[in-house]
Amino acid sequence: MKTLFTLSIIFSISINIIAQTEVSGNQLGTWTSSNSPYLVVGEIIVPAGETLNIEAGVEVNFQNYYKFIVNGNLQALGTESDSIFFTTDNQVTAWGGIRFDDSQGISNLSYCRIEYGKTGGEYPDIHGGGVALLGSDAVFSNCIFADNDATGEENGMGGAVYAIGTGSDSGPLTKFIDCKFIRNHAFGEGGAIKFTGDMNTEIISCEFIENDCNYGGGAISFYSVMDTKVIYCLFVNNYTMYSDGGAIHSLGFANSMFFENCTITENSAVTGDGGGVYLAYAEADFVNTIIYDNPGAYSDDFYLGIGAHAEVNYSNLSMPDGASGNNNINENPEFVNPEELDFHLLESSPCIDAGIDIGYEFYGEAPDMGCFEYGLPTNILDLPTSDILIYPNPAKHIVNIENTDNVEELYLTDISGKKVLNVKNFDNVQMSIDVSDFNNGIYFVNLLYKTEDIKTYKLLIQN
Repeated sequence: MKTLFTLSIIFSISINIIAQTEVSGNQLGTWTSSNSPYLVVGEIIVPAGETLNIEAGVEVNFQNYYKFIVNGNLQALGTESDSIFFTTDNQVTAWGGIRFDDSQGISNLSYCRIEYGKTGGEYPDIHGGGVALLGSDAVFSNCIFADNDATGEENGMGGAVYAIGTGSDSGPLTKFIDCKFIRNHAFGEGGAIKFTGDMNTEIISCEFIENDCNYGGGAISFYSVMDTKVIYCLFVNNYTMYSDGGAIHSLGFANSMFFENCTITENSAVTGDGGGVYLAYAEADFVNTIIYDNPGAYSDDFYLGIGAHAEVNYSNLSMPDGASGNNNINENPEFVNPEELDFHLLESSPCIDAGIDIGYEFYGEAPDMGCFEYGLPTNILDLPTSDILIYPNPAKHIVNIENTDNVEELYLTDISGKKVLNVKNFDNVQMSIDVSDFNNGIYFVNLLYKTEDIKTYKLLIQN
């Protein structure tokens, strides 16, 4: 029996060794979960004219400072239950990020976590700690960008993403949907993202938390962009140290941007103007948006610099000089619990029913201001078309979920994507979950249907 036990251990270790796959050089075809993790031991290149597919559940682990260069096309399609990781165990050296360099077609990355990327070398490699879109387009959905760094010889921009020349004047090509940007850093501009000369980019239902930079736009910096849309996004605890725009910043010329139902709060410009937003050389529209409690050294919240004008309607903010618009207020929005990053609205909030209908679903007499609609279980752009009901939300002890007759599996994940609860094989049309032992904060209820569709709802736990 002792010998058999020893052989079992050896066999187990052998399986783990076989499952690891070392990769470098040109890559195409498919990276499978059965061969994961993929240990990157040299620079990776997806050649022009070729496609690399990465299956759900794959971990791509960089063993040293190597880049992942896409000249062809990348399809990295994770799922809610099986994300794809681009990471490294060597956080001191880090890795060189995913570089889409004149890539072909539109690459797609869903349910990917891109972390600990870092820039280095010469232009353009000094920009974009996690991802660089160099004249290339991609759609990112349900991705997490965390702890990426664009230091780049003290000149790097775009801690998580650097994009230049993406999009088209005929419509959107590059999109960020339901993504989270957490603790990314840039030496220069754009703690999370730096856009330069991009057209029709869409940023929808994204969260920017604790990103920072030195020289403008703790979350996003825009330079000469056209018709960028920022919709249902949360910006909180981002900052810039030596310049302007704790969350949002623009420079260049002829910027045009649209901000709809965003919440911009607790950001700061430590030594500059516009603790939340600073715009120069820009024409911007703001509607149904909250800009509140964003300190700056010289001006708080929102500052319009040279060559900038903003049309602001149905929003909660202190109107900056140079702005025009109607039906705005300047009051405490009354968030549920800012200390726990919960920026839903209390029932007494003056922002409830204070917005204007611009085509999105809402609850009550009129849309609310901000990115969280009071009375709906989640960010309203995420709402499934089914009749699923999740209540109470916020929840203290028990959460009830109704109309689950076609649901095969349920996952509960926290804000970082960590799975904290898994329920399988239930046939009832209603279920109850005890959440009394969970920490307070934002969670996600993920429902896997028998049709293999996955739908996600946000849930706030307040014990």
